Amino acid sequence: MATHTPPAPPPPATDRVTWTTRRGIAAWSFAVGLWSLAVFWWYPYSLFVSSCGLVLGLISLIAGWRGGKDGENLALAGVIMCSITIGTTLTVFRGMQLFFGDLSTPIAP
Repeated sequence: MATHTPPAPPPPATDRVTWTTRRGIAAWSFAVGLWSLAVFWWYPYSLFVSSCGLVLGLISLIAGWRGGKDGENLALAGVIMCSITIGTTLTVFRGMQLFFGDLSTPIAP
């Protein structure tokens, strides 16, 4: 008489689409940080893009979404790069205002 073994339990239910989306938000912050560093002289554009990357990177950090497939903290790298871009953009813009003598224009658009 053959003995019947119960079938193996199914794998745990995971939603890989959600994982990918969460990693994508952190990776987007990193990618935007790189892009905004490359085009920091485009004053309103780079400031806007790096601000968006900073906000999404901070959300990713607070939620604990690292972004890298192997545990790399892309969200932290994105926050650092976006912060550097914001500082560089505002410093260069204010320096150009000082150099060309038009300090009456506000620094924020």
